[in-house]
Amino acid sequence: MKATPFALLTVVTGLSVAAAVWSSLERSRATASAAQPNGLFPDLIGQVNDIARIDVHTPKLAFTILRGKDEDWRVEQRDGYPVKFETIKQAVVGIAQMRLLEAKTAKPELHDRLFLKTPKDGGRGTTIALADSQGKTIAAIVVGKTKVNPTQNEDGIHYVRRLDDAQSYLASGRVEVWETIDRWLDDAVPTVARKRVRAATTIQPDGARVGVLRTDPDSRDFKVADIPLGMKQMHDTAGNALGSALGFLTFQDVRRADKVDFEGANRAVFKTFDGVTYKLSVIKRKDGHWLHLSAAFDAADIKLAGLTKEQREAMKTADDAKREVAGINKRYGPWAYNLPEYKAKDFMTEASALLVEDKDPDK
Repeated sequence: MKATPFALLTVVTGLSVAAAVWSSLERSRATASAAQPNGLFPDLIGQVNDIARIDVHTPKLAFTILRGKDEDWRVEQRDGYPVKFETIKQAVVGIAQMRLLEAKTAKPELHDRLFLKTPKDGGRGTTIALADSQGKTIAAIVVGKTKVNPTQNEDGIHYVRRLDDAQSYLASGRVEVWETIDRWLDDAVPTVARKRVRAATTIQPDGARVGVLRTDPDSRDFKVADIPLGMKQMHDTAGNALGSALGFLTFQDVRRADKVDFEGANRAVFKTFDGVTYKLSVIKRKDGHWLHLSAAFDAADIKLAGLTKEQREAMKTADDAKREVAGINKRYGPWAYNLPEYKAKDFMTEASALLVEDKDPDK
């Protein structure tokens, strides 16, 4: 995250706060007519450029997000994997715009009822602390029960308190309480348009392989390649899940690739009409299925002959393909990704999932 976006954040947030005041005023009349809306952290907007650390402690886990030298943000407990600026902005703005509606209990022994007892003390609340580069706390909040869930047009209503203050409040705002690290991580992944894919092959640890292919980018179905004698394709669409697998990548967790042993992994290779090859390794471990991805470009592997003008235009130029490969290897190559099981299975497809015995080979 660059310095300029944070400066812009100050201006945008200032304008947003004005709108939030009116919304909070209206809702506070219904919730607590005697309460005057005021900010939970009124000085936070003026200090956003000083924020260099965000500590999150949920009932499930604790983690730290740090601002790097290049003004980007990364999760310390995930080997420095990047966090999207929008997520950081949303967290900071959500805390800054939190509007107090009504004072509640100031008795620590009652905090647990509102989920305002901290996880550190065995409670069910979530703490979010913002600090500067020296570790000095700028703002720290405990978010408890949600009384009203936010909608597209209305803020939510939550029980909250400042971490260093026993006084609790009912407050309105949009503080997202994400209890897992993956909700903070930059979830961008390579997306390969289905139209570009011409072939996909899986290789089992014992060397057994099966592949699908097509010669027409507009063809709906991938056909199984090199079908052994006595076998046939299970059905016309059997190969489509494998052929389309690169189009819907998601992940649940991440580690540096050198921390995951891919010895004995399943492998998958995807080839595009425009000369790009994607190589994937997938290994099943006790903590799920892990994937490593790399890419390569080979001009000799471009297969555009016979395609229409429109189909050619849907492919990448050689220069664009080279840039794509360089970007994938730089951004994703150092990492291993924990995949949902259903997605991992696509990259581990066995021949038995695509082929059946041909009991009437003469037809």
